[in-house]
Amino acid sequence: MAVVRCLKGIHFYDDEKFSTCPHCEKQKETGQSFSEGADINSQITLAMEDAGANVIDVVGVMEQKPLKEHFHVDSVDEDVTVAFYSAEKGNDYITGWLVCIDGPEKGRDYRIYHGINKLGRSNDMDIVIKDDPKISREKVCDIIYDMRNNKFYLKPSLNGMIYLNGNLLGEVRELTSGDRFVIGDSCFEFVAFCKGDRKWE
Repeated sequence: MAVVRCLKGIHFYDDEKFSTCPHCEKQKETGQSFSEGADINSQITLAMEDAGANVIDVVGVMEQKPLKEHFHVDSVDEDVTVAFYSAEKGNDYITGWLVCIDGPEKGRDYRIYHGINKLGRSNDMDIVIKDDPKISREKVCDIIYDMRNNKFYLKPSLNGMIYLNGNLLGEVRELTSGDRFVIGDSCFEFVAFCKGDRKWE
């Protein structure tokens, strides 16, 4: 197999299978066109086998070496959705929700997953409360789902005051459906999906 670049410099194809570029021929039939000299990286998607490889160097030597030496492309059905499981949380099954019942984000809901769910204003948090400036960017609290005992807990940090059901929270407390807590100008109600005999196996 010899992978070569077409005359327009846009496509790559196997010259043992095709006498001319099949992509250019298809574009002629459909009336589509790409400008000559266009950036090929914006026109094609290539899966890198080695994340550290330099794409520019690889494209530069592509004509001399077989494609498979530089790229690895799996035969995957593009319509298939693949679940991503977080090693830190165990998996991404929903275990419960927070609903903002008062404050700048009133009416919004936030998903709670297995393990530790960090709450704060930063995008690094698992539960991001962007619109309340009185909530710290850093972690304000953890909402923890304990899979073994099928229970939830609220754990405060040192980055803000939390009032759980009207009382200042100073230590870890169990959360049950209907519990409400206030952080900054926001009030949240907790709703458990996993409870009693219902839990993910």
